[in-house]
Amino acid sequence: MNTRFLLLFLFVALFLGLVVSVSHSRAAQPSVQAASAWENPFRLTSGTFKNNQMIPASMVFNGSLGSACTGGNQSPELSWTSAGPFVRSYAVALFDESANFAHWGVYNIPAGTHTLAAGAGSPTSTTLQQVYNDAGIQGYTGPCPPPGSETDTNGIHQYVFTVYALDKELNLIPSPDFPPYSNALYRAMIGHVIDTASITGLFNCNDDSSACN
Repeated sequence: MNTRFLLLFLFVALFLGLVVSVSHSRAAQPSVQAASAWENPFRLTSGTFKNNQMIPASMVFNGSLGSACTGGNQSPELSWTSAGPFVRSYAVALFDESANFAHWGVYNIPAGTHTLAAGAGSPTSTTLQQVYNDAGIQGYTGPCPPPGSETDTNGIHQYVFTVYALDKELNLIPSPDFPPYSNALYRAMIGHVIDTASITGLFNCNDDSSACN
């Protein structure tokens, strides 16, 4: 009888110990779960153009690129929401998905900054860290595509602006493509992207009302 009682007592004690242990391990997790489940959606907007709409002439390149254009060559105003408490810096890139052409890259935007003013991507800017784009310019180069397109019979190009929330500041050290070009920026961000948000502007040089000649 005493042996059975002792075994029953040990079983109950072990069971209660397991329950207590599990409850403590669950109680230790909410801070990690709450931090990783950032509830506020990461959004990017612009006061210069609307998502999936034609861009204004102020953003178009001024000079000869794919065509001859007479735009303002001014980067648009961009604003984004916070991507959470673990962001250490932001980067912004502009990529023409229709032509596989990088037009702009900015990095090491402070974590507390959530906007870039119109014209911030000027090649003469001394306040932003900008990479060289595929036109060989360190700064913003506006759209100026050739008429027509292999992927779109209307010649409409998709210019995707993306803001990257990063868990570190980037150090673009000298490399075979230094001064750093857009591909160096993309490589440096691998493994450090917390979240991204994008908007797309449209443009072509087939429209007589465009800034293309």
